[in-house]
Amino acid sequence: MFSNNIFVGGEFYSDDEWVGDQRTLTTEGMYFLNGGRACLTVIAHFLQTQGFHDILLPAYLCPTILDVLEAAGLQYSFYRVHEDLTIDIRDLQRKAAGQQAVYFINYFGFPQPQPVQQCLQTLQQQGRLLVEDNAQAGFMEHTLGDLTFNSMRKLCPQDGGYLQTRFDLSGIIAQYAGRLNRRLPVIRVYRRKLRAYLLEGAGNFEELEQLFRLSEQYYLSDEVIEGDERERRQIEHMDWEGIRQKRRENYLFLLEHLSGIPTIQPIFPSLPPEVMPMGLLVYVQGGARDRVYQELGNASIGLVIHWEELLHDPRTNGDGEVVNMASRMLTLNCDQRSSEKQLEYLVHKLQEKIVASD
Repeated sequence: MFSNNIFVGGEFYSDDEWVGDQRTLTTEGMYFLNGGRACLTVIAHFLQTQGFHDILLPAYLCPTILDVLEAAGLQYSFYRVHEDLTIDIRDLQRKAAGQQAVYFINYFGFPQPQPVQQCLQTLQQQGRLLVEDNAQAGFMEHTLGDLTFNSMRKLCPQDGGYLQTRFDLSGIIAQYAGRLNRRLPVIRVYRRKLRAYLLEGAGNFEELEQLFRLSEQYYLSDEVIEGDERERRQIEHMDWEGIRQKRRENYLFLLEHLSGIPTIQPIFPSLPPEVMPMGLLVYVQGGARDRVYQELGNASIGLVIHWEELLHDPRTNGDGEVVNMASRMLTLNCDQRSSEKQLEYLVHKLQEKIVASD
């Protein structure tokens, strides 16, 4: 039914299919930085220079956010997030009473529901600063944050992040000027070689692993803030409307074809018209998540757990609800590279492995 060399998802490889001659994004007034981590580093330093000592965070988040905040000398506490990744309004209101800043996430490109947005706006009107994390959402039509940022490498094979705010952050960014970006040459070679490996059968997997690990090591250690103009040009000349449409088609295809698997529970079972989904986020019930993740990986299907680190990080694994969510969650690929045949392969293998565990 399927060829032996079919694959789905995984890291992005070099791909000019979606890049054209015309600029497609209007990004005037935004800071273009090295990535989501760079954006958050600048935000954290801004808060620190403005006399902010702490920030209120959603309990369900990537623990690397905590690393960045701690490095800037900020303290934090958490408010509750429901299993469907919506904010618990009552808990947020109660815990925001003594806070200066509130951080919220639009998970996987899905905006928080209107009642939550209204609550956040009320807190903002009362003087709290809102930090809006769109790392998984790209460019959203409507934003609430006083400081809003994204991370492009989650959506395409380019590095960069856009930070939008009314505040002048140029002085903070200037402090990091001139730092050597050791990651970019490595990740570019990786993406080029990954393409050859996947599409032509050239190269070897061990070399790819080494390149990727080295690129991630540089990304975490070098604290490069400035964005690269070559990366920026690629990003701003991509057919984002076409990418959005393709991702939506793939998301709806998966929703339809996974509906008969009771063990798989989509967290966002409908797709609002304004959403460009990062992936199809599901809960795998019955304790089968880790086995399914491993076996589909063995079948050349790249899946992601958001975020497995929550289970092991002592800053987060004391929250039973968070641990329960993180132990069942899995992100299925629906990005713009995926053809219907690849998605059929994903569904087939997922059904096969789920049935095998019943």
